[in-house]
Amino acid sequence: MVIMYYHFFLEKDFSPFISAYLIFNLLFFIIAPLAQIYTETETYVNNFPYHWAEAIRANIYILLFNITFFVSYIVFKKQHKTVIDYQIKKKLPFDILVILVLSILILVFNIDYIQEKLMTPTWKLQYDNNKSIKIIISKVLFSVPLAGVAMCVMYFKKKNRNAINWMTILVSICVFLLLIVVFKNPFMEKRSGLGPIYFCLIFLFIPKLLNSNIKTTLVLYFSLIFLMPLLAVFTHVNSSFSEVIKNPSILFKSFKGDVLMSNFDTLNFDTYANFLATIEYVSLEGFSLGEQLSGAFLFFVPRSIWQTKPHTTGQVVGDYLIENHDFWFNNLSNPFISEAYLNFGVFGIILFAFILAFLLTKAILFLKSDDYLKKTFAFFIAIHLIYFLRGDFTNGFSQFILVGFGIYVIPKMVVLAFKGIKLW
Repeated sequence: MVIMYYHFFLEKDFSPFISAYLIFNLLFFIIAPLAQIYTETETYVNNFPYHWAEAIRANIYILLFNITFFVSYIVFKKQHKTVIDYQIKKKLPFDILVILVLSILILVFNIDYIQEKLMTPTWKLQYDNNKSIKIIISKVLFSVPLAGVAMCVMYFKKKNRNAINWMTILVSICVFLLLIVVFKNPFMEKRSGLGPIYFCLIFLFIPKLLNSNIKTTLVLYFSLIFLMPLLAVFTHVNSSFSEVIKNPSILFKSFKGDVLMSNFDTLNFDTYANFLATIEYVSLEGFSLGEQLSGAFLFFVPRSIWQTKPHTTGQVVGDYLIENHDFWFNNLSNPFISEAYLNFGVFGIILFAFILAFLLTKAILFLKSDDYLKKTFAFFIAIHLIYFLRGDFTNGFSQFILVGFGIYVIPKMVVLAFKGIKLW
């Protein structure tokens, strides 16, 4: 409540990062665990039993994380105030056309992959032998059109626009949007990948909807409460796009199932329970002392090369729940604070909160920039923060890096290659 009061009434800067941080804590660390423990079995959704002493211990750790984060955030904000000036270049239309050609080539060279995803149910794709390569295609290359949209919006902010250029950019932005619909739709992408992309589009085209801390917090709250469960009907349906087209009743049947009723007593909100399980796991197995982080930071190294590569923390805790609490699968989330505790204990909680605050105050400078690639990337970080904090760290971090390459690094490299300007 202290952070919320500061964010709504005292914080002068627009900071969707804190909006996302608040919503995550409110839904996953307050409402969800309260909803889950009021059951006849007195167990959480991951079969972990409720014990008041363990809950108090976890709450103290969360409080410590919040206090460290909040104090660090305020201190770093006072230090990080300088925004680098950015002048919109005269050759921006040429850069947009280069990104457009690149995006179309991405479509052409990946038609077979797109058709495969649309013709195959999502659960079957989990067993694809080329899964790692296709994840890179999906996260990196399929995010490039969003950069094109951001550059087009930046062009429309220019004064003294050329009429021919204006029409060219208008056509380009329509093509970019069409490509986003093809690349980023519920049959091609999970909710964690769709949400940040489409929120970025809202931010670019309807900025008044997300231009204040209160409005952003409320929009995120209602989106996670209502829109995400509805979106799950598409992302979790056990049929392919082609099967749904032939038989639309498949979707209507999904509306009656658990996939729609994705409320607080389902595994979508297992974050707090998994934190409790992690604390118990550490009490038996000890701290990993950074071993889990090594697997996250080196996520791009195939397991075939690094045979001892650590499994994700969600899988480790999932296996522990299967062995000790009769759970049934190990593909679980694991919150950021849980990763901190698993690696370094209480010191890790303080350290991770400190680092998170530092990085988010740096991201605010990107958000304030007149460079719309920086601005869009920063807003993507803000929305993705909810999924990142939910975890696990390996999946959240890898998606952040991969999509970041698509919407920021690759476009900057393209501009550098054709114009000779600095990359950063």
